[in-house]
Amino acid sequence: MEMRFNLDIRQTQKLVLTKQLKQSLEILTMTTSELEEKIIKENEENPVITVEKNENIDWLRYIQKNKKDIIQNEISETINLENMIKYQMTLYDYLKDQVRYINLDKKDKKIIHYIIDSIDEDGYLRVDIKDIQKDLRIDEKTLLKNLKVVQTLEPSGVGARNLKECLLIQLKELRNNEDIIENIIKEDLDLLAKKKYKDLCRKYKIKEEKLFDICKIIKNLEPKPGRKFSSYTNNYIQPDVIVEKVGSDLLVYINDKHIPTITINKFYEEILKNTKDENAKEYIKEKLNRAVTLIKNIENRKNTILKISEEIVNIQKEFFTKGKRYLKPMILKDIANKLNIHESTVSRAVNGKYILTPYGLFELKYFFSSGLNEAIASTSIKDMIKEIIDSENKQKPYSDQQIVDILKNKNINVSRRTVAKYREEMGILSSSRRKSL
Repeated sequence: MEMRFNLDIRQTQKLVLTKQLKQSLEILTMTTSELEEKIIKENEENPVITVEKNENIDWLRYIQKNKKDIIQNEISETINLENMIKYQMTLYDYLKDQVRYINLDKKDKKIIHYIIDSIDEDGYLRVDIKDIQKDLRIDEKTLLKNLKVVQTLEPSGVGARNLKECLLIQLKELRNNEDIIENIIKEDLDLLAKKKYKDLCRKYKIKEEKLFDICKIIKNLEPKPGRKFSSYTNNYIQPDVIVEKVGSDLLVYINDKHIPTITINKFYEEILKNTKDENAKEYIKEKLNRAVTLIKNIENRKNTILKISEEIVNIQKEFFTKGKRYLKPMILKDIANKLNIHESTVSRAVNGKYILTPYGLFELKYFFSSGLNEAIASTSIKDMIKEIIDSENKQKPYSDQQIVDILKNKNINVSRRTVAKYREEMGILSSSRRKSL
């Protein structure tokens, strides 16, 4: 066997990630809390830096620095970071967690979970009872039995079908046996709302003092039990970006209040200038380079997130000025092409980052429709729901669950509660009420 040795030269492309680039990508992906932890750790390991918490920020000066064309007196409100930045366990998870401790058979538990999923954010069951019966193929007696179980859960009043029922559930839990209060809730909430106190005193033959006590009891009841659930908060999310309406413009800026400021300690600069110890010089140089790289990468992170956020606001302007229903289909590539950066950079920058808007707190990923087959946002789903309903047999209209199944066949997975919510936002009646049209 003859052995041959050949020299084969080939040209190939290979990406080599430097330490600096690796750190840049790592920092871009980090959440605010992760970045804060990294800076604190670096402060412990690198003696040449000084780290200070940004407790007080002059927001007006910050805005002027970043947006010179914005006049100071156009800013109508003081930035309130406590507004809409709480993240909480959902009402639905909380209710289902309570169900775990109730002795139920599988059938009843399934019905109760379905009822919970049908409750809206205010805590009301506004779905037509007949629709639920139809979807679950159960009789009214079985449904109402399980609804009563839901109505025993906290927050008190949850699962009510209307305001009267909500208040009566809470009144019963107070163990208040006064028929007058119950009758006012059942028959005369309108008179109470219109402050027709004399009419109420006349009708129930009571004195004003007595009516005053009754009013106090009723006003202490919660008309929106789902709202009360906001007290069960377990995490705080700091927005990375804030969008503020300034006149007819939208101002976008980074919230780096909770990212500590890194500065170079002057003491080590002086040592570097004056010492003749080469080992000391090399040590300080290495630490200085490490500090400068970190500062530069944090600044790059801030600029990248800001540019991407500004582009999101530019594309989704109607969302930020008119509300959620105006969200447009958008994918990572749209932003990447606009900014001439790679899609993976956009993905890293939006991952785990939050934006505070006039309509609440959202994860930046919320504005991309990749979760729904790369091109379908909520507005598109609404259009599809409307098309399905427009084409249905009016004698046998589709229930919300049937619409869910139709969408599922199109590879679009949404919950029945989402379908009901979108249908109501479009002003479309439930199937039982559409049938009568």
